[in-house]
Amino acid sequence: MLNRVALCRACDARGSLCRFGADEIVALGPTEALVSLRCPETFEGGPQVAHGGWTAAAFDDVMGRFLTHTGRRTVTATLTISYKAPVPVETPLELKVRIQSNEGRRWTVTGELRLQGDDLELATAEGVWIERRPDHFDRHEHRLAEYRRSQIG
Repeated sequence: MLNRVALCRACDARGSLCRFGADEIVALGPTEALVSLRCPETFEGGPQVAHGGWTAAAFDDVMGRFLTHTGRRTVTATLTISYKAPVPVETPLELKVRIQSNEGRRWTVTGELRLQGDDLELATAEGVWIERRPDHFDRHEHRLAEYRRSQIG
């Protein structure tokens, strides 16, 4: 089943497509999905190769948005990337996501990035996402406001 995935706040506010190129998701089941994407050439880190930061950000975005797509509001706690081969820019890619486990508010998710239709892993990821409490961003804003006040005087 092909579904439109909720965009992150920044892309949604711009009213545009995902800046990482991950606009659609194929739900393979309740704990697994496949996302087609491309690394835009604006994220080139070497000749025709994606910057490693794009790869990490794409994993973070897609893995977190899959949890959102399944009804969970989470934030990233940890994310580990294993870079295995260069990721070409402007080339069709697939990112497969799996929810591995859940303990309370903690969700462990893995991902594999490959060329579309190829078996070679370009990169893999494993991370933990924490279900947000309703006041998560309010607490952040409060801390940031206190910091800013301390910098003035």
